[in-house]
Amino acid sequence: MHQPEERILLNKAFATLAGLIEGDDIRLVRQQVTTHDAQRDDVWRIEAPHSFCDVAVQGYRRFTPRHADQLVTGVSQLMRAMREQPVLVVAPWLSPRSRELLIEQKINYLDLTGNVWVRLRRPMVVIRTAGAERDPQPTERPPVQLQGKGVNALIRVLVDVQPPYRMVQLARATGLSPGYVSRTLEALDEERLIDRGKNRLVLSVDWQGLLRRRAEHYSLVKTNHARGYLARTGLSAFTRTLTVDQRTDPPSHTDAIYQKFRKQQEDQALVTGSFAAREYVRIAAPAQLALYVPDPEQFADRHGLMQTDRGANVLLMTAADPSQLQRVRLVDGLFHVGISQLAQDCLAGNGRLPEEGDALIGWMTENVAAWRRRALEEY
Repeated sequence: MHQPEERILLNKAFATLAGLIEGDDIRLVRQQVTTHDAQRDDVWRIEAPHSFCDVAVQGYRRFTPRHADQLVTGVSQLMRAMREQPVLVVAPWLSPRSRELLIEQKINYLDLTGNVWVRLRRPMVVIRTAGAERDPQPTERPPVQLQGKGVNALIRVLVDVQPPYRMVQLARATGLSPGYVSRTLEALDEERLIDRGKNRLVLSVDWQGLLRRRAEHYSLVKTNHARGYLARTGLSAFTRTLTVDQRTDPPSHTDAIYQKFRKQQEDQALVTGSFAAREYVRIAAPAQLALYVPDPEQFADRHGLMQTDRGANVLLMTAADPSQLQRVRLVDGLFHVGISQLAQDCLAGNGRLPEEGDALIGWMTENVAAWRRRALEEY
C-alpha cells in the first residue's frame, strides 16, 4: 500500500479494535515499529493487569483469498522472528471466503466494515463480530459471481473430473467460449477455488468450496421456476408411472443412460432433491418429489397432478441450463440428476435440503473414487 493510505487504514483499524476491547482492566497501545520490524506494518500491544501481548499487524488495501496462501508463508517467518506472537490482518473489507481461509489458519482479522475475529490466549481475548457480506466499495473487476448462463456447465466439469486439465480442454468439454472459460478460471484462481501451475494448467480444484460458493448464487426453486403440485394418488403410485422398464436394453454407461433419458421426449422426468439424495444419505423420509421436466403444465396434465400453493408433494421445474440435465443416472428405474448437480440443488434448496446437501458433500468427500472421473477423456 501507499504510505498515506496504509496509515489511514491502520489508524481506523486501531480505533475499531480499541473500542471493542478497552475497559477498566485492559487497553490497546500502539508500539513503535523499528527497522528490524520490516516484515510487519504495525505492532499493537494489548495490556492487562498481569500480562500483555504484542500483535503483529499486516495491512492490505485489498485482500483476496489468494493472499491467504502468500500470507501463511510470510506469517510463519514473522512468527518465528516474533517468538510465536499472534498476527492480525486488517483491510477495508474481507470477503467471506477470505475470512474462512484466515480462520482455518488461525490468523486474526479485522476489516473496517466490522468483520472481526480475534483469539488471544494471554491476556484472554475472544472477539467475533459480523460486518458487511458484500464489498461496500467494489473494485472495477468484482469477485467471481457463480451465476449466469454457462457457469453451471463449467462448475460441473471442474467438480466431476479430477485435474490436471487446460483451459482449451475445459472449453471443449463444456461448449463454452475459451475467453469465458479463461476469465472464469482466473477469478476462481484468485478466490483460491482452483490452483494453477505453469502455462495456467489447472492442478487442483476445491470442489467442496466450489459447490458451496455456487449455492450462494443459485436457488433451486427460483432459478428453475418451480411450481408445486399435488399427486392425489400419493407419491408411491405416482413414481410407479415414471419408472423405466430396465428388463430390456438395460443401459450401463452414462452416455447410454442419457440417450435413453432423451428418448423419453415430452415425458422426461429427472429426480433431484431429497428423493435423489437418499441414495447416498438419509436424514429423514422425503416428503416432496422434485423433478426437472420439459414443460410443467403439460407434464402435470398428463399425470393428473393438481397445482397447489400449499401441501405440494411434487415440485416440477424447468432446468435453467441444459448442463443440469447432463450425466444422469438410472436408479431403481428412475432417472436421477448427476451427483454434482444434486449437491448444488440440495445446498441451494429450502427446508432441510441444505442439511442434506452438507451430508451429501460429506459422503462425496469420503468416496471420491466412486463418483469423480480421473480424466477429461472419460468425461
